[in-house]
Amino acid sequence: MLKMRRKIYEYLLNTKALLLIELLVLLCAGTGILFIFVFVGMRFNLFSVRGSIDERNVFFKQEATSTITDIQKGINECISGVRAKAFPGVSFAWIQSPEWQTLSSALRKDKEVIDRAAKDAGIPSRVLVSVVISEQLRFFTSDRESFKKFFEPLKILGSLSQFSLGVSGVKPETAKMIESNLKDPSSPYYISKEHENLLGTSSDTERFNRLTDSHDHYYSYLYTALFVREVEEQWKKAGFDISKRPEILSTLFNLGFKHSNPNANPVVAGSEITIGGGTYTFGRLSYEFYYSGE
Repeated sequence: MLKMRRKIYEYLLNTKALLLIELLVLLCAGTGILFIFVFVGMRFNLFSVRGSIDERNVFFKQEATSTITDIQKGINECISGVRAKAFPGVSFAWIQSPEWQTLSSALRKDKEVIDRAAKDAGIPSRVLVSVVISEQLRFFTSDRESFKKFFEPLKILGSLSQFSLGVSGVKPETAKMIESNLKDPSSPYYISKEHENLLGTSSDTERFNRLTDSHDHYYSYLYTALFVREVEEQWKKAGFDISKRPEILSTLFNLGFKHSNPNANPVVAGSEITIGGGTYTFGRLSYEFYYSGE
């Protein structure tokens, strides 16, 4: 009887050991398959945010050649509180959306810091805001639960804190490049000696804290404004002035430095944003805001 009990006990031990080994093998196999899936996905950009090229690029190009006088008149009327549109008779669906009403109120709270960041970088405040609104509206429409629960009732901006950072979604590697370009006179993105020390030298932790500070959005706006100014310089040195092309500047911000290739016929593109019953590219939405009178 004692021998039989010992055999049963040994059998149970061996069975548990075999089960444990099998579970470990399955776990390792699953991890390997997951790793392969992620690798393939990254290799072929399967996880990239959907984007597109706006089909109305000819329209943008024609509008961009409007006289500076007409454009400035429209902007002046905007500043005076008058609805001046570059699209007579056109009503933009996104203007009536709850997302825009929330964002508009939140941006007014940041007016002083927006103006300061834009001035420090050397670009118009409206250009800076035209970039920010596309990122914010994309964030609001992609996370409806958070929008309804926090951002809409509190009338505040969303601040990203994972892969992209701050109110405009600046990627950490992009922020590093912005800093580097400021200090490198040989860079095509270099602005001027007066701008070299605007950001100083920051560690990864300091940079993260700057961009994700929910109480002070200055650096979030400043990094965004400096990106815009740096690509403006790159294109200007190549013989192309895009300083009055908010749709192109916004597209480049969305796509990143590596897609900034100066040419005579830039296209409006970027991530797709569905709001107010319409679907827009990142650049298109910035363009409509810039000339909307809002």
